[in-house]
Amino acid sequence: MHARIGDPIEESLPESQSKSRPMPLHALEKFCERMGVGLRTGVDLLRILEVEKKQGNASHREKTEALTLAIRNGSTLAKAMESTKGYYPRMLVQMVSAGEMGGGLDRVFTHMGEYYRDLRNARNDFYQRVSWPLIQLGLAFLIISLVIVLRGFLSPPSGNPNDLEFDASGLGLSGFGGLAVFWSVIGLVLGTTCLVGYGVWKNWMNAHQLLSPVAQKVPLIGTVLTTTAMSRLSMTLAMLLNAGVDAKRCLREAFRSTGNHYFMGGLPKAESVLGKGNSFAEAFEASEVLPLDFVRAIEVGEMSGTETDSLERLANDYQIRAKTALAQLAATASFAIWILISGFIIFVIIRMFMSYVNILNNAGKI
Repeated sequence: MHARIGDPIEESLPESQSKSRPMPLHALEKFCERMGVGLRTGVDLLRILEVEKKQGNASHREKTEALTLAIRNGSTLAKAMESTKGYYPRMLVQMVSAGEMGGGLDRVFTHMGEYYRDLRNARNDFYQRVSWPLIQLGLAFLIISLVIVLRGFLSPPSGNPNDLEFDASGLGLSGFGGLAVFWSVIGLVLGTTCLVGYGVWKNWMNAHQLLSPVAQKVPLIGTVLTTTAMSRLSMTLAMLLNAGVDAKRCLREAFRSTGNHYFMGGLPKAESVLGKGNSFAEAFEASEVLPLDFVRAIEVGEMSGTETDSLERLANDYQIRAKTALAQLAATASFAIWILISGFIIFVIIRMFMSYVNILNNAGKI
């Protein structure tokens, strides 16, 4: 695995300034499957794209036409996909770039098609499991809203604190003013949650570097993050080594294929160690971000001279583990949401009941 070090490292593709609406997940899955099948059977890339222009909606056909024109003008597929301004996921573009360099473009599309299929299945399973709890939560919010509005009309007209008043919502809110406060709080909580989630996904304020070490220690979440990243890294490295790409470029493309800024943050240390003539296993260990079982597997492969075969087996093994963990994560997350929603509804019911008991006690004292 001591490939030649010499060629300059290819810089990453530039980020587009104006973003397009990303391709939907189900369309990504089908696109990758069609591309993988066509390339695996030896069909010319331009012929595949000509057929692809008949698929999907108008936006997809337009983007495919742009790919065709760019490739006819001498562009690589990865750069053509990048030029569509965010329509294709950055991770897919990076994997396609590695596949073109390593001569395994069909394997890349097949792998990514399976990845997007597993992701879509996990997402659909998650949505199916949380749909009824979310409906219950929505009904609870509507009932509470109705109670708050009615309380504004049914409040004692005298304003005497000794008058008995039943607060069915248990929140101390009444009328349209109380309703506005209630929904403002809900909107603030939901908006903040969505904003934080989006920021983590987009790596705002280096969220990946800060949260990934913690997330890796969380059961299921850490497994999904690690196994999906290691599967892509193993496959990319195997393809590039088979193609005779120089060691530094192999290393950089392998780290970039993880799609995780935390793992990519270990590249400088790994690159420094590899540049001194050390092995890939030593470079990966020096990065201090990759799991030790992966490093040891690479080390054994180097010693036995079967590094490429070892990497391909690792890629398949990590992909299977990622699929299982992703399904388990969807089930666990949906159950956790069900527990939280049920707990909230029970809390509201208890508050209503305690308000009713309180008014009965006050009536007895009077």
